[in-house]
Amino acid sequence: MARKRIFAACVAIGMALAPAAARGGDPSPVIGEQGPFSERNQLPFNLLFLAFPARGGALLSQGEKEVIVVEAYGNTFSGSDVLVQINTDERVRLTPEALLEAQLTQPGESLFFLDTEQARTSLMLRWGASRRFELDLEVPFLSYFGGQLDSAIEWYHNFGSLGNADREHFVQDAVQVALTLGDKTYFRDSSPSHFRPSDAVITGRLGLADSPRGSAALSMGVKLPTGSAEDLSGSGSFDEGLEMEGTLRWGRQRVHLSGGWVHVGNWDLFPEFNPTDLANFGAAYEYVRNARLSWVFQLQTQSSVFRNHEEADGYLADFSTELLLGARWKGASGRWAFQTALIENLIDQNNGMDVGILAGFSVLSRPAP
Repeated sequence: MARKRIFAACVAIGMALAPAAARGGDPSPVIGEQGPFSERNQLPFNLLFLAFPARGGALLSQGEKEVIVVEAYGNTFSGSDVLVQINTDERVRLTPEALLEAQLTQPGESLFFLDTEQARTSLMLRWGASRRFELDLEVPFLSYFGGQLDSAIEWYHNFGSLGNADREHFVQDAVQVALTLGDKTYFRDSSPSHFRPSDAVITGRLGLADSPRGSAALSMGVKLPTGSAEDLSGSGSFDEGLEMEGTLRWGRQRVHLSGGWVHVGNWDLFPEFNPTDLANFGAAYEYVRNARLSWVFQLQTQSSVFRNHEEADGYLADFSTELLLGARWKGASGRWAFQTALIENLIDQNNGMDVGILAGFSVLSRPAP
């Protein structure tokens, strides 16, 4: 309750300061800068809770409106050692019986298994409400597939001598999701959802500073329980969070930094589970090739709702980190833009997705002069 009061106070202060901040000078023009990729951590369990899409410190100008459609598609194979470290002559599927047997050998420990390809399709609406305040709405959709990438990923891992983390022992292109918490077990042997609405997010962004050398903003977000916990498209509860975002500029180079905190509500799928609040950090390097093209290298990491839970599998409790590399480019008029990136988990292959791709399109409208 105290955390919710703190969050409410921050939101109230931000709303109170927005009109005053709007009376400041005009924000400096930022030629060619496009910011980090509009992406958040793609580990399936992380997708159920609030996380801010990566942003720099710049806001939309007053009266500007932007519509963004982004899809992040990832392949994930990970799980507790007792579930994935098997050795058979033929490929198998995880069964409820095998899961129960593993629980008996690991009493009191939470176990998990993820073998799926997941897509998060997000519609984002941004509005420059004033010179120093921006209002955003995000409506995501989640899908889980058997997919077609397993063979290519195994070939790539073998070719690069990277190891397959035991995925070679399991049936390819399957959808299997399992999680045990306390005395409750969730097990799905097929897709939990196809293009199901997930939890919508409303975000207010307050500009704190803006100059040719850099900018900073404070984001305040609320996640609404519009998804379904049973279908793994939402948590079933409200989440609230704050994030600081900033951009440093010199020449053609940009560094975008962010750090945030999220107070997580209940998880309806496991009512007795008390999720841990989330922390996230991000850094992106942008090279502005010209007014229409930017190359972006991005790193982002997020803590886990299982952190500090002694019974949770160690992999589940770790931070999940992703790297993105790609490009953002604008049309000649600057009104529309594309973004595309490769997403890779190179830090810990057993607590995040293996590989993914991102593609997005946006349209910007400006007020009449």
